Amino acid sequence: MLDKLKVCKRTREIAAKAFLISFKKLINHKSKISEVNLRNNWLNELRKNKNIFPDCWYAPPPHGIAVLFSSESSYERTNYQSLRPVKQHPKNNIYLDKQKGFIYVYASPVDKITGIIGDWGMTIYFGKNKNIIKHLKLCLRFNHQVFNHVKLNMTFSQLTRFACRSFSQQELVNKVVSSTDPAGTDIGHTIPASYEDWTPEEKSIFKKNNWQKILTMIKNKRKFLSEKETLKIRSPMAFTIEQRLINIDNPDIPLSSFHTIVLIHPDERKELLTNFDEIFKLTGMDYMLDNNL
Repeated sequence: MLDKLKVCKRTREIAAKAFLISFKKLINHKSKISEVNLRNNWLNELRKNKNIFPDCWYAPPPHGIAVLFSSESSYERTNYQSLRPVKQHPKNNIYLDKQKGFIYVYASPVDKITGIIGDWGMTIYFGKNKNIIKHLKLCLRFNHQVFNHVKLNMTFSQLTRFACRSFSQQELVNKVVSSTDPAGTDIGHTIPASYEDWTPEEKSIFKKNNWQKILTMIKNKRKFLSEKETLKIRSPMAFTIEQRLINIDNPDIPLSSFHTIVLIHPDERKELLTNFDEIFKLTGMDYMLDNNL
């Protein structure tokens, strides 16, 4: 039997590795880097891997890839509510500030054989503002804190309520807005088919390679980590933890988000997928490698 959790892990690693390779090439050149430039290089690197579909599933944005740049003078672009509107799609005339810039990147590749997704995304910061660094570390710490609270047979609503209480204790608010989630806001979603199989009808859509129908099917198959969702955590299962946190009392602190995936293995062992460390090292964010995050 194919281990779908291994497929999820492998697919996510493809996204992170492709980003690292493409971004390293760009960052080592003196020429300016635009959002579209980075997106296209990342997409080309992804397409070298024949295990995944040529495009990613979360679309729009085009190709299922998000690249947003902002700077310390204005975080409006990366303080987004949704990646779907055209204004949030990668632009040719928005360039990276390599000294104080702020980036949010996200890609959502899909395994061709299983239809398992391996979403990956993260916030990158080139500046040295101590308050922003503190916020970034706190945001990533919450991913680990929520992960540590995960228990078998706990409902997603219980886990989400715990997470939201933890955020509010630090005067942070989750700014995720979803058009698919009935609750309107959430901290993540299931990886479709990680804990149940695709139906025969759904499998036929993959076989026909109808990309638009595949996108809709994946989108609608997800269950969300919201305060309304009663689905229980089980083994095996995979789901994301990807809250987007802002400090409502300090507009100078930008929205930050680290997209992680929780795997609940058949033996009930928990695993948190991050795939951030090499990018932290590349971009001078070594402070994020602290084990005491």
